[in-house]
Amino acid sequence: MLLRRVMKHVRDQNWVAVGLDFLIVVVGVFIGIQVANWNESRAEDELAKRYVAQLMGDIEADINDIEVGYNTSEWRLAALTALLAKSGVPLMDTTYLPERAFEIPRSPIDDHSVTYLMNASTYTRFLDNDRPVYVSLVGSGNARLIGKLKPWPCIQSYYAQYDEVKLFEERLLLFRTELVRTLHDGGLSIAGNLPEKETLERIRDDEKLAAAMSSNRLFVYYHMIVLADLRRQAERLLTALKDNTAECSVVQGSL
Repeated sequence: MLLRRVMKHVRDQNWVAVGLDFLIVVVGVFIGIQVANWNESRAEDELAKRYVAQLMGDIEADINDIEVGYNTSEWRLAALTALLAKSGVPLMDTTYLPERAFEIPRSPIDDHSVTYLMNASTYTRFLDNDRPVYVSLVGSGNARLIGKLKPWPCIQSYYAQYDEVKLFEERLLLFRTELVRTLHDGGLSIAGNLPEKETLERIRDDEKLAAAMSSNRLFVYYHMIVLADLRRQAERLLTALKDNTAECSVVQGSL
């Protein structure tokens, strides 16, 4: 219909009408594009909100996971401290990182039996590395969608720190494996297979075993430090997601 009208105006050399027809077409196309863009933007806004809600669920699950890991390492630290102290091995309670010195706590433990302490001294719980929403968001490759998330720098920073903690846990696992091997070389089982007096004497008299336990005690404490830092970052990220802000910096290096 419009095309026939334009052709008629051209044949009649009615250039004003042709110009008006052309203007109508341009305006119509422009409005159509704007409506399409508006609909797409609104759909992306809704998708961004769903991603935020799902990310918050993942971060809350991470915080619970971090708590379990922290409490487990605190328990293990207390057990290693008790075993070394009962064996008469000197304990170093001050450790140093580039930021400052730290005092390693001597936390109380519920049970001082050798079996209990040997079990706890090698028990570990690490982060599960589950991040489905973040992986999905990055994999979407939708720059406009990601741009709608003001906390995106906070999200990236948190998962980068999460990966650093995972790398630390891999090293901690190697230390734990070496400790178990050294225990076995000294005739000791993590099940506490010998009487208390003999177990403590073997720890005291075996310099390699005492050193392995002391090093594990230190690394377990470092694990608590990095988990505490990660927990604070996770809590700040939750706030940033709720407030839709990029403000999420934390002071690291303290428990």
